[in-house]
Amino acid sequence: MSSRTRFFCIVLALLILTTLSSLAAQEHSAPMELRHNLPFVEVMLNGKGPFTFTIDTGTGGQAAVTPDLIQRLGLPVTGEEEVGDPSGRNSHKVPKVRIDSLKVAGVEFKSVEAIQHQPSPREGQCDGILGFVLFRDYLMTMDYPGQRLTLASGSLKPDGNNTVIPFTMPDNVPLIELSVGGQKLEAHVDSRGAGLSLPEKFAAGLKFASEPMVIGRGRTVSNDFEIKGAQLAGDIRVGGYSFPQPFVTINPIFPVGNFGAMVLQHFAATFDQKNKLLRLVTSEKSIVIPAPQPRAAPQAGQ
Repeated sequence: MSSRTRFFCIVLALLILTTLSSLAAQEHSAPMELRHNLPFVEVMLNGKGPFTFTIDTGTGGQAAVTPDLIQRLGLPVTGEEEVGDPSGRNSHKVPKVRIDSLKVAGVEFKSVEAIQHQPSPREGQCDGILGFVLFRDYLMTMDYPGQRLTLASGSLKPDGNNTVIPFTMPDNVPLIELSVGGQKLEAHVDSRGAGLSLPEKFAAGLKFASEPMVIGRGRTVSNDFEIKGAQLAGDIRVGGYSFPQPFVTINPIFPVGNFGAMVLQHFAATFDQKNKLLRLVTSEKSIVIPAPQPRAAPQAGQ
């Protein structure tokens, strides 16, 4: 091998190593804790923490923070913001604050707008919420089986609606199309939604394996309502995946469906907001969604 050839090989090797190092530097990840299939990560605010935040793809804002944390950090109030849920009922105004620096998975977000919000005590320790649009400049992957959050540069490519699914973003929340018993239904991809939910009016035209029964109550930032559930007689499909005769919940006030944590727990879900594409990856093509198990009642003192 000539000296010129050796020099060329060395330069090429250095270029490859530099490129690989650059690509690795563009990917950031952190552990993602699951509680009842809801995702939680550690977050630094204004250089302090870590604090525990949940990731909510069903929230169109950047973030939400508890009143206690607002007071502890002295976050400045910048105004008010009207909040509500997909029903459009009972919206109300809450204080809005500014976070100078928010860091998650090694990525720093500056000048973040956040609203005041108190999560349910059933979720355990939770200091706030990371909303969907906070991650608009990144490929955000929530790997449920691997329990990891990854933020990376790049983009997704369509694959014929097999694992990569298009979505729209009304109100800055991802909305995909499901096939439910052969009928089309739009559904929010909601990482804090409990299960696979159908609007009551839509469900009225479906066949069920058993009569829908009241299974509990639902609560949003603006409404409290009764929830029914039952096993569907038909299948639900999204992309190349099927959910044969799944257990679904029936929502009396939402106009769209909800593709929530009970379903997402099976996938590594990657969101590309720039191209409005969602990639769902799992080894299963047919996924069973059983009836939820009752949660154990909290013991005294908890």
